[in-house]
Amino acid sequence: MKKKLLLFWMVTLVLASCTKEPVQPDIPTFQKPGVFVVNEGNFTTGNASLTWYHSDSVFKDAFYAINKVPLGDVANYMTVHDNKGYIVINNSGVVYVIDINTGAFLDKISGLSSPREILIVDNNKAWVSDLFSKFISVVDLNTYKVVNTINLHGRTSESLVRIGDKVFVNNWSRLNQIPENNMVLVLDVGTEKIVDSVQVSLEPNSMVADASNKLWVLCSGGYNNIEIPALYRIDPVNDSVEEKLVFGQKNMNPFALNINGAGTRLWFLNNGICKVDIDSHKIPTEPLIPQGTHNFYSLGVRPDIESLYASDALDYVRNGTVYYYDSTGNLSGEFEAGIIPGSFCFIY
Repeated sequence: MKKKLLLFWMVTLVLASCTKEPVQPDIPTFQKPGVFVVNEGNFTTGNASLTWYHSDSVFKDAFYAINKVPLGDVANYMTVHDNKGYIVINNSGVVYVIDINTGAFLDKISGLSSPREILIVDNNKAWVSDLFSKFISVVDLNTYKVVNTINLHGRTSESLVRIGDKVFVNNWSRLNQIPENNMVLVLDVGTEKIVDSVQVSLEPNSMVADASNKLWVLCSGGYNNIEIPALYRIDPVNDSVEEKLVFGQKNMNPFALNINGAGTRLWFLNNGICKVDIDSHKIPTEPLIPQGTHNFYSLGVRPDIESLYASDALDYVRNGTVYYYDSTGNLSGEFEAGIIPGSFCFIY
């Protein structure tokens, strides 16, 4: 009898110490707070998907479950405005619009070449960047039609960050263009034209604005390690570089720059999850969370509580895993997403 009681308490303690696995409900419900994981899927296979995670429940392929159609070919980015979610489907050349409370399809923006990100300028207008086209598409949010294009003079575009009446656009990829990919273009919201540019290092892959409305730009130095990677702080008033923080080696590959909700701490991937306080003036020599055996592919920072979501793309064929940590680096949990979890959109 004593042996049975001992075994019972040992099993109870083991079960209590395990991280609770998220469960898949019968139907997706979009309770706040939560996060949409935008899964790229494999190029040309049309197996992109949308995963919804809330508390201890996860719903994979939520878009298909609700709308009975696939999400498309290479889902790249998602943002939310006025209870609508805008999902950018890169190789399909569209942006889907959904109701974030129900997940239901509302409309789509089509006629795009290779869209990357979307910036909601105001209630009536959005801008869409493009990997192949040398212009920004201006979209009327009442009709979801492209009504104008902004000429980028031979450059392609990736991230869009608005500070005041300016939108900063990074020229990330060298594909399909002649100029070097080492520029941040400055566009005026009112005139919808380029008004300035800021030269940075090769391959500026991600940008954020901090609490003081300074622009931070992370550059990998080029896909073949031509230059040493660097992190720039840019003054948006006069469009000038205020500070350049240089990484230790050419063969580093920093990417996925994020910032906490307070705008005081930067996070990015570089052989793990790294953090930089905006007033520290130096690049960390070691990541806060080492990559270890993970294949970290994307990073998101939940703004309200500064928890860190990092996706592991595994072998790029199986469903990836999302790990989430607190701001001190402790693992809080994990859940399975779709194939190549590429970006996060937090709802709170």
